[in-house]
Amino acid sequence: MKTMNSLIITALLMLFATGAYSANYDFGTLDGTPKFQNVSVAPGKFLDVFEFNVATNSSGASNVSNHTLEFYGTDVYNITGLTLEIYNAGTLSLLTMPYDSIALSAGDYIAQVSGLATGLAGGNYTYSAIAAPVPEASTLSLMLAGFGLVGFMSYRRRNLV
Repeated sequence: MKTMNSLIITALLMLFATGAYSANYDFGTLDGTPKFQNVSVAPGKFLDVFEFNVATNSSGASNVSNHTLEFYGTDVYNITGLTLEIYNAGTLSLLTMPYDSIALSAGDYIAQVSGLATGLAGGNYTYSAIAAPVPEASTLSLMLAGFGLVGFMSYRRRNLV
């Protein structure tokens, strides 16, 4: 009988025990192509790390979205307190969600996604990131001058006819 009670207590502790865990993902160099990662997490606390770098000064955007699944009023997949923080070289906190876009200088970055998976099967989320190079002032001025020249030639051609 004592052995049976010990087994039941051990099974209950294992059932309700939640542990924190962490996973690392490498996105490589961000460019104009969006990169995303769908992640399933076990029940309990988690902290996932996404590493990426930016080759040139860029305008970047990043997002994390929770995917919930409910079955007859019971959460199968759900995450509470889902947060996203982005760090420059792991030391300077640039921002926390929500945000639209951010100016990124060339270098290494870390995005941390954390939360508490409360569904029976844990939780599921998608992290996405993109960085598009910002044109330099000289490139922008040459482009505007080209548009102006095309407009002027079109104007002259119309007046000559």
